[in-house]
Formats: sequence, structure tokens, C-alpha cells
Amino acid sequence: MTNVYENTGSDHSMDRSAFFGLITFFVCYGLGGSALAAHLTTQSGWMPQGWMGLIGLLILPFIGIFMSISRSWLVSFIGYNLVLIPFGILLGPSLQKYDADVVRNACLLTAGITLVMGLAGTIFPGVFSRLGSALFLSLSCLVLVRIAGIFVPELRNISAIEYIAAGIFSLYIGFDMWRASVLERTLDNAVDVAISLYLDILNLFLSILKIMGSSSDD
Repeated sequence: MTNVYENTGSDHSMDRSAFFGLITFFVCYGLGGSALAAHLTTQSGWMPQGWMGLIGLLILPFIGIFMSISRSWLVSFIGYNLVLIPFGILLGPSLQKYDADVVRNACLLTAGITLVMGLAGTIFPGVFSRLGSALFLSLSCLVLVRIAGIFVPELRNISAIEYIAAGIFSLYIGFDMWRASVLERTLDNAVDVAISLYLDILNLFLSILKIMGSSSDD
């Protein structure tokens, strides 16, 4: 979470359609960039060497999100790349565990949910404006369960957790789209919103992938 959603007001530098068009472009850029990084990583067989390499890839996204606090769109855009490239590199080896059909179907379902929830967030602002506290609490509990799963492997085998995670991130897509609708429509805010939506969509995709992967194994 950054302070981007505090930048509400009427100081707009572009109209509504251009603003959401830019958000869509930057989200597609992020997802496409991660997909390319995952593909290149898979093709080359490259993997981070040791714990230091892995930790480095995990730290870079946090630096990128911190940079997005800047009111400069260029600094935020550089930070965005520090998020999407490491995640793409880490995603590559993970996708190799799944059949191509499973990955493709997960992508299609994620795209469908993203479209529906994105539209819902702008069409039903009254509904999503009241979800903030509940979503934050739900996400906090999910993070705690994920951390506990590191030490209790049995938690990682509970499929219901992935369904709950998919539901949380689906709602977050609508929630972030609603929040975007009340922001100052600036280039910097478009980049910052895209980072939030990129993370929502990526987490939704990973949850759906695990659900479909488990079903395929069964």
C-alpha cells in the first residue's frame, strides 16, 4: 500500500477515458513484461544463485513500491519495473510445474474476472467504497496463514485457502478501480494505480493456477 489513494481531488490533467486508458495500458505493460521475463527465464534455465540471489529478487519489488510513492511518474514507472521484472523471473520456474493447458485456462479465467470486477468497481461505487476495512482485515489474515504455511506444511494443502485468496483479490480489483475513480487524474497516479492492479491480478492468477493445477492433478 502506498499513499497514492490519498491524492484525491479535482486537479485533473486529463479526462476520465484517457486516465483509465492509461491505467489499462500500464497494467497490460506490467503483465506482458512479467510474462516475457518468465518466458526468458524458462528458456534460458537461469535461476537465482543461492539465498542471496533469491532475497535480492524479493527485495527489489519492495524498493519499487517504495519508489511509487514519488509524485514523479518517471520515478514511479522505474519502480514499477523493479516490481514486474523480479516477479516475472520468479514466476518462470513456478509455471513449469503446470501443464500448458492449465496455465492458459488460468490466464483466461483471470482475464475474465479482471474485466468483470474492474467494471463492477466503476459501476457500483457505493458497494466497493464500503469494503476497505473488510478487505484489509481479510488480506492480513491471509498473509498470516501464508507465513504459518512455511512452518506448517499441512496448511499449504488446504485448497479452501486458494479459493478464499482468489475471492479477496477479485474484490480488490473492483475496490482499487473504485478508488482510482476518485483520484486526481494524472500520469503519476495512473502508474501508481496500475501497480496496485498488477499485484491484484498477479495474485489472483496464482491462486487460480493453484486451484486448477490441483484439480488437474486429481
